Amino acid sequence: MLDFSWFEKFKVENKVKAQFDLIIVGAGILGLSAAIQAQEHGLKVCIIEKDAEPNAATRRNFGMVGTSTLAKPETKWHKYALKTCEFYKKIQDKTDISFQKRSGLYLANTELEFNVLKEFSESAAAYGIASQLLSPKMLNNRFDYLRPKYDFEGALIVENDYSVEPHLIGLRLLDYARAVGIEVITNSSVIKTFNESGVCKAKLANSECYSSSKILICHGATVDILYPDLLKQSGAKICTLQMALTKPFHQRLDMSIYSGLSIVRYPAFEICPSYVALQQNEQPNLVKDYGIHILIKQNEFGELIIGDSHEYDEIGDTPRYEQREEINQFILQYCSENIGINLPEISKRWTGSYLSHPEKMALVTEAEPNIYLISAIAGKGMTTGAGFMQEILEQKIF
Repeated sequence: MLDFSWFEKFKVENKVKAQFDLIIVGAGILGLSAAIQAQEHGLKVCIIEKDAEPNAATRRNFGMVGTSTLAKPETKWHKYALKTCEFYKKIQDKTDISFQKRSGLYLANTELEFNVLKEFSESAAAYGIASQLLSPKMLNNRFDYLRPKYDFEGALIVENDYSVEPHLIGLRLLDYARAVGIEVITNSSVIKTFNESGVCKAKLANSECYSSSKILICHGATVDILYPDLLKQSGAKICTLQMALTKPFHQRLDMSIYSGLSIVRYPAFEICPSYVALQQNEQPNLVKDYGIHILIKQNEFGELIIGDSHEYDEIGDTPRYEQREEINQFILQYCSENIGINLPEISKRWTGSYLSHPEKMALVTEAEPNIYLISAIAGKGMTTGAGFMQEILEQKIF
């Protein structure tokens, strides 16, 4: 009889725990959606997360799933958004992950902003986007809690938008991943990945090593551990944003609120003839310098998530943790004067960060054979992540 005790001893000494078809580093929305879809395809999947639970951009966001405006409607990113909604809905039908319909209300304070909304409403149906244009009177009658300093020019309701609870979605997808048989390892930092003789390996800080056929690294804004030089060379930047949470508002908001500044920032409105004029319209220096556009989303507790801003730094620069108070004050003043909402007291503030690229919508880099870095999704993950990762799996993994 052959003696294989040496192999068992080798496994113990080298702490090789398992063999997988796919290891995914990072249990954010990209990593989780990729893991679930890969498992559905029949792969044996392991997902490794450095924290106890998803705790970065997947949690520190509005929870808006803006399928209608986050990307130009004729692009593949709009299709990714629709596929992402299908992904959420399929799981929501099995277990509550907090996915629900939540229309978007886009407010116009100026004639130019309203012209863009009107033009978008005239084109939206051709792209399968249901919308309703509101006159100032209709807006005031329906949303009597909005009382800006000056009258609105009008608004647009976009029907095909959705919502998740940012404090729940990552946790519940992680629980779902475990329930369907995905190996989930938390509180474990992957400090090195490498391809050795055709086998991909992920080494943890505790020296454990896991092997697989392929590895996807969904690293978010963590850029200093795996392939830092490669990430620096990619041209990606770290985007830091400021957000806040209020105490409960006195009534339920049945829609997510988007300001006129959001009309300028969201790519779908580029299909409108008046968009260029709006983009060139003079804005306060603070808005231009820090990419401020203002959103309001109510969570399940009645609290309002408000923000945000966008400040870009080179990878490798010292990260900024403190908030800029002038941005906070601008947002509060804008909410009062332009949106006309009487905000409750602020209960907490935080900064978030993600990778962005000045030219590319996302970066997919083969760092080593069969080891892929997924980078610079730039705040689109909650809306487009599952659809985007489906294509990555089809192109790189299956």
